[in-house]
Amino acid sequence: MSSTKDAPSYLSMGKRNFKQALVHLLETEYKIIGSHKVIQMIAEDIEDLTRQFFPSSSCLAPGTLIWTTTSTSEKKVSYGRKTEDQETCIVKLPYLTPEDIQHRIKPHSKKEGILQEIKRMVRIIKASFKQGGLLSIAEVATIMNCSLQSAWKKLNQYQMEKGEILPLKGTILDQGSSPTHKGIIIHLYEKKIAPPDIARQTSHSLEAVDRYISDYERVKLLLQKRANVKEISQLIGRGLRTVKEYQRIVILYHPELTHEKEQKSN
Repeated sequence: MSSTKDAPSYLSMGKRNFKQALVHLLETEYKIIGSHKVIQMIAEDIEDLTRQFFPSSSCLAPGTLIWTTTSTSEKKVSYGRKTEDQETCIVKLPYLTPEDIQHRIKPHSKKEGILQEIKRMVRIIKASFKQGGLLSIAEVATIMNCSLQSAWKKLNQYQMEKGEILPLKGTILDQGSSPTHKGIIIHLYEKKIAPPDIARQTSHSLEAVDRYISDYERVKLLLQKRANVKEISQLIGRGLRTVKEYQRIVILYHPELTHEKEQKSN
């Protein structure tokens, strides 16, 4: 047993760590001028970043993928803002699970293989979001080693069939590069699901859901008045892509409106 008078002899061992080495490097090699306290804080931040980017492999399950993606704390991206200027987040993605391995072992049809692939995509998207990260469709396509078009088609299919909006970067930041959440919300609305239930099911605010429904009803009314999509886009102040999508939904659920328009033109 050591005595308290021997304590100073052991102090130096506790000071030989990564943070103190950083402090020494910043003060001696980079000649950073400032208070020692500020340099200590800089070293602590660097140490935290190192832990995030290089996590210990001992706490990771086999098949886990470490990925750097956009943080959920990022606000709506403005035009011209670089990707490297966005706040990032390190996430641990369950890329390969025992279920995936069993699926590979057992004989399966092409359709079953596609469904399993979609399941994996959904799993990593949700896992990323739960950890504070936003995967883009391009990232999902890269991770899954498939084309952008293939990933988009499969994720769109899942969202339309399940009536669920996946927390993708394009959806959350509304960049328009992912399967449209507006269309899914309107499909649910046309299926007579109440707006509060739509908001809960799609993880949107009731205010946003009401806004999409209001725009859709305006598109429907203007289509009845024989306005074309370009005119509607200008009148309601919404993008042409959104108006065209709403038009397709109107035709799907209210074909009589199209027939009426054709009859009036004859």
